Amino acid sequence: MKTNIIYCFLFTFLLAPFVSFSQETLKNEIMAYEQSRHDFLDKGRRMLLENFEKNDIPKTKDIKDLLLKENEGNVYNTFYPIEYIYLLYWTENYKELTDFIKQVDFNHPVSNSVAILARVDNLYPTLIQKTIEHKDILLIAIQNSSETDMDKDFLALQLEDIIRAGGSSGGIDFKSEQTLHINDLSDAFLEKYPDSPYDKVIRETIRFKFEESPWTHFFDVGLGPVIHQGGLSNYINSSGFYAEGSYDLRYKKLIGILGLGVSAQSLKKDIEINNTIWENGKHSNIFNIFLNAGYEVIETGKWRVYPFLGIGYQGFSADEKDSKENPALKNLNLNSLFTQVGFGIDYIYNNTQTSQLHYVLERVSLKYSYRLPKYEKKYMGMDGFTHCIVVSWGMGGRTSRRVK
Repeated sequence: MKTNIIYCFLFTFLLAPFVSFSQETLKNEIMAYEQSRHDFLDKGRRMLLENFEKNDIPKTKDIKDLLLKENEGNVYNTFYPIEYIYLLYWTENYKELTDFIKQVDFNHPVSNSVAILARVDNLYPTLIQKTIEHKDILLIAIQNSSETDMDKDFLALQLEDIIRAGGSSGGIDFKSEQTLHINDLSDAFLEKYPDSPYDKVIRETIRFKFEESPWTHFFDVGLGPVIHQGGLSNYINSSGFYAEGSYDLRYKKLIGILGLGVSAQSLKKDIEINNTIWENGKHSNIFNIFLNAGYEVIETGKWRVYPFLGIGYQGFSADEKDSKENPALKNLNLNSLFTQVGFGIDYIYNNTQTSQLHYVLERVSLKYSYRLPKYEKKYMGMDGFTHCIVVSWGMGGRTSRRVK
């Protein structure tokens, strides 16, 4: 028994240095592992750039393939996606390129090594510059390849897109001639090859077409005179101003207007109502709410002219001071539905695009309304009609949407 214990002790004692040495070796290997991968990628990218600048495309291709192999084919651990796409064009790996384009995620994060190295090795700027300068050479290579006509047309379209991306410093200029040209090429491709495997890619990442929404809206506030005619003019003065607020919603040329208005006008003669006398000279508050429908008959860049018709509800109320003195005036019940017709003229003096999808509009408007209430049904002699003229200022907006 003692002999066995001695043997175990000796075995452990002799093995300990080897275990310690093995662990230290593994530790050093672990510490050097990531750095060696980083150094390999650094030297590989620099060597690739050097050969690319020398126009040694076969050697460039070999280095690209080896770097990818060392990273188990993971593009995002080797290049930025756009770098890889440029390289595939230059090395004429068209099948690899079209397969990558169909599933590439430009928002996928690259490895820390790629992010660090790309800042200093100048690979990306060199690829961009040379691609822009020698686009014709790349197009000739595409046309001389054995790819299908559809693939050739897509590769040519995609080349235009990556050149646009390379030359853009602050995002895509959606109104530039280059973008309009790419949109035209995209439309032609989509029409020529309906339901192609590139349909989604083109609609989501290449073609950037926008169309204005048919919907426009405005909020308006305005002032103007109210002129009573007929029997109404015998009871209500036309002096004083009418204030109005409205919401204007438009679909193409169709118009809907919801409005609220109020005016303060004095009585011209006594009104006997609710078994009391509403005396001459007292102030009356006139409230109304209305809904109009209209149609633009004239539409230019800044001017809009439109007739409208609508219905509303209008009521009189006594001044608060008078109501306190004579409580019978609190519930006059002097109200009526009314119909109205009229026209509006808008001048849009500001049409500012605040973003690709939003526009801010400002306007001044003149609206005339002919209103026909039916007060005579409740109070004999108060027949007639009203002219309402409002000058208003409005702010609104319109959106755009991307065409898919």
